[in-house]
Amino acid sequence: MPSAPSSAEDNDALLQALRNLSAIVDPDRLKAAITHTLCLLAGARRCLLVRQQGGVPVIEAETRRADDPGEDALRDRVATAVELAGAALSLSLLHQGVQQGWLYLYYETTPAQHQAHLAGQLAAHAAVALANANAHAQLLQENEQLLCIEQELRTSRELLKQGERFNHTGSMRYLVREDLMFCSDELCRIYGLEPGRNCITYDEFAAIMHPDDRQEVIDTVNAAVAMGGTIRVEHRICRQDTGEVRYLSGIGKPVWLEGTFIEYVGTATDITVRRQAEYAIRAAQIDMERVSRANTVGQLTASIAHEINQPLMSIVSNAGASLRWLNRAAPELEHARAGLRDIISEGQRAAGIISGLRDLTRNAEPSFTRVNLPALIRHILMISRSELERREVSLSLALNPADVYVLGDQVQLQQVLLNLVVNALDAMDALPEKMPKKVRTLSISASCCDEQRVEVRVQDSGEGIAPEAMSRIFDAFYTTKENGMGMGLAICRSIIESHRGRLRVAAAPSGGSIFSFDLPRVP
Repeated sequence: MPSAPSSAEDNDALLQALRNLSAIVDPDRLKAAITHTLCLLAGARRCLLVRQQGGVPVIEAETRRADDPGEDALRDRVATAVELAGAALSLSLLHQGVQQGWLYLYYETTPAQHQAHLAGQLAAHAAVALANANAHAQLLQENEQLLCIEQELRTSRELLKQGERFNHTGSMRYLVREDLMFCSDELCRIYGLEPGRNCITYDEFAAIMHPDDRQEVIDTVNAAVAMGGTIRVEHRICRQDTGEVRYLSGIGKPVWLEGTFIEYVGTATDITVRRQAEYAIRAAQIDMERVSRANTVGQLTASIAHEINQPLMSIVSNAGASLRWLNRAAPELEHARAGLRDIISEGQRAAGIISGLRDLTRNAEPSFTRVNLPALIRHILMISRSELERREVSLSLALNPADVYVLGDQVQLQQVLLNLVVNALDAMDALPEKMPKKVRTLSISASCCDEQRVEVRVQDSGEGIAPEAMSRIFDAFYTTKENGMGMGLAICRSIIESHRGRLRVAAAPSGGSIFSFDLPRVP
């Protein structure tokens, strides 16, 4: 054992050791340096740094002198009670009430007083240095976590911006008391705000709205704010930069604090493209309906020509008769007047037929009015009468009551009835020639289901619809006809549904098919 160093040498070595320990900020390196320094300066053959983990002593650092017999130095293993009890010195690493660990020093003989004193001083400083190193490590870890959080926030913010741009949806915060609306970058772009400006007042927001929508939106927002409810609006805006009209769908949710709401958070989505697509689809649907009507009317050309020819022949006949009454030596004015009255009546009849056909083939937006349903059925049968006679189809008509009204577009309802009648005639026309003609019967009825609805039934005595086709009969582009387009019944179903009704099909008990639909009644 070497001789004890002098007091001056002890102090110099101690100061240098303290400097060295203070310069280490990594906790693992510091723990190893502490045990190494204690072994060196305090003359121990072995030094352990132990901490309690769940009540179990765990060795965090260990230093052995080169001539110390035993196993190689081990880290992070559980220390035994016997092992710790064999230490000559046991020093607490306590700093500001926080236990940093324990130091255990082992000697071949009892340590000298100055060695124990040096070990105590080193342990006291080691507790401070270890506390600082742990705090520094925790600070680095927290800084790293903050950097990760900041990076995640930047990424999330950028993803939100990209998502808003992709979906044409901007977000906003409306501070109720301050009357300020903070807009995201995408919402600023949608509104057409000047660059760098992301905050507007409610009055400025109202000024952006289309004049025709402004008051309705303001009333809706004020009603929601008054009760702290959710705001849901669809409206147009006029962009501030270009004046372009855009369609928006907005929603705002209240944020409550201590029983009162302080702000709204929400989104506004630019739905202009969707609206334009809806208008284009509707225009295409109107065109398709018109083409379908014209196609159906074309199938009844002979019948329509016959209906128009009758009043024309009457007009010619009455004109000739009236002329003869006037050419007499003593003109028969009363007979001539009667003939002229007949001419006017027949002319109005022909004009009515032509007007009805023109309505069926015109291209116009639907117009819902009060429609006399039995009268509309009679009009369709008048157009189809000659076709019924040509195909030798008998008609069974039951309209009870004689006058019942529905709210609908007259042209569209005429299209549905005309299509169902033509389909029924085609179904019966496909019957074998050997089948008796008397079985070709078209039955049309209109009756009130209850006080609220009226039902129309169109029944034919044809071969009927195959079971496998029944579930698809209303599908677009599905047809059982050889030269059919497969759009007639699909359009009919769409029309009836837009009138708050339902179009159905069923097999008739005596053979053939029954198409029926119901509509809401109006006074």
